[in-house]
Amino acid sequence: LISMPLTQEQVSQLKSQLREQIKKLPDDQRKEAEKQIDEMSDEAIEEMLEQQKKPQKPVYRAIVEGEIPSKKISEDKFSIAVLDIRPISKGHVIIIPKKPVKKSSEIPSQSFNLAKRISKKIIAKLKATGAEIQTQFQFDELIINIIPVYDKPISLNSPRTEAKEKELEEIKNLLETKPKKKIVKLSSAPKKTSNLPQLKRRIP
Repeated sequence: LISMPLTQEQVSQLKSQLREQIKKLPDDQRKEAEKQIDEMSDEAIEEMLEQQKKPQKPVYRAIVEGEIPSKKISEDKFSIAVLDIRPISKGHVIIIPKKPVKKSSEIPSQSFNLAKRISKKIIAKLKATGAEIQTQFQFDELIINIIPVYDKPISLNSPRTEAKEKELEEIKNLLETKPKKKIVKLSSAPKKTSNLPQLKRRIP
């Protein structure tokens, strides 16, 4: 099917919709975004529409496949653990099963084992008094939350904050499980040499 080119009226309407979407941005970002919208050509608007028609990959699938950047702190065959960018408390981690899960019974036991190991690390490294491990159904699949507890009780309904990039990087460095380096052992055994005495060549 060949899509019909947009009319000037349609282009204007789309630009108005885009302006509505950026209203809540901070002033400097909003002005920059408005400038970009005003300068968008008709072709750029059409291309953007085509992109939006394509089916979007679910958020957690895009994180697992590395298409969305994340602060990954651990990974195994069954799941990955990343820092939540809108944490309930400092060091809030989510564990995403590598295969989408819709029922609690389908979450691999290894994912819960990973959650317990990370909880211990959070308590040790971030000086938390404890950590809540709770499953949550979000974006049409189940994940595991590890929410550090400090001075007051918390739950999944507790208010969230926008984490700063610098703070996330610092927490990542504290909690990250770095892959073990393989140590290649060199053989220290001496080479075997013949103990037989060399015979002198006899001349007949």
